[in-house]
Amino acid sequence: MKTLFLGLGSSVLTDDTIGLYVVRRVAELVAGIEDVYTVENEEGGFSLLDEALGYDRMIVIDSIILGNELGTVTRFGLKELERSIHSCTPHGANLATVLELGRVQGMAVPDEVIIYAIDVIDVLSFGEEPSPELMAKVDGIAEQIVGEVLGPRS
Repeated sequence: MKTLFLGLGSSVLTDDTIGLYVVRRVAELVAGIEDVYTVENEEGGFSLLDEALGYDRMIVIDSIILGNELGTVTRFGLKELERSIHSCTPHGANLATVLELGRVQGMAVPDEVIIYAIDVIDVLSFGEEPSPELMAKVDGIAEQIVGEVLGPRS
């Protein structure tokens, strides 16, 4: 199964960078595994459709503010995002909308999409790294995600 781990975020907005840092660590953990790829994306919107094409499974890693403990990982399926189809975002179009557009157009978008949302506090302050408390959790978060998706790595 051709799998993409896609890290989302902005490299200049403190905790919003967490998806990028986690996917970099995921890249180290999955190096050499056939049909497993990692990509960073800071653009969002319709560029997500380009990233998704040709994969059977897409694992999205991004920040979220749910009010949970810093670094808490919440797993969503695309089904939970259906209510957001066609809603406006700062990126122009959200993940659910662009993937639905791809499906309607007969494009080879993933059948399985899993979103790992990492609870953060500050996505508005300028800075190139997450808070030190969040940065300390990157390895554990990456290992958790890889373990859930691909099984334990030895």
